[in-house]
Amino acid sequence: MNRYLKKKMTKKILLFVALATAAVTAAFGQVKETFDSNSWQWTEYSTQLGRAYIIDGVMRLESKSDKDETTLDEMVGSVATHAFLPMDPAKGFDLKCTATLEKFEGKKMFGIILDYIDDMNCIVFMIKGDCAWLYKMKEGKIVGQQKNQFKLQKGKKNTALDIQVVYMGGELEFRVNDVQALMCKYIPITSNGFGFFAFGKCKVDFDDVEILN
Repeated sequence: MNRYLKKKMTKKILLFVALATAAVTAAFGQVKETFDSNSWQWTEYSTQLGRAYIIDGVMRLESKSDKDETTLDEMVGSVATHAFLPMDPAKGFDLKCTATLEKFEGKKMFGIILDYIDDMNCIVFMIKGDCAWLYKMKEGKIVGQQKNQFKLQKGKKNTALDIQVVYMGGELEFRVNDVQALMCKYIPITSNGFGFFAFGKCKVDFDDVEILN
């Protein structure tokens, strides 16, 4: 085979791979939110407890609350943002996002919210210290919970985390920096409501929400 034919065949192969990749991505329904705008209609607001707002291409949560005792729904609802994502959770999904925190210590905690209907009905994944927590709330009451200890590498000033949530066949897995933080079974997810929250005196920037559905 001469050089011209080899070059032509290589171009065809590369084109086929590109088209196949695009077809697979389209078939599975891949979407991404980079917070360059508010196309998914995330909630933004400012109260005495803190702020949730989009700035410089990130969703920023600033929490001022430092209460020692609080209920889970008060904590999750203190500084949070929500959106209804363009996906069907019943089909299963692979969701990724990034979180960057200022010095992560003490009472500071943050997390993501799944299966969100309102602050009284949702699933909460929370990271506090070296522990991951999962709470399922129904009408403001905790009807299920799970805890797991895992090693979280913290930066001296900022801590950058890659978070992944995989849901398939009733199994829900949370990974942080490619380490399994928590695994749950028999968890039905029916709502496409999703969100972030922060609690304690802290600032968290969320970005690059990517969904494969």
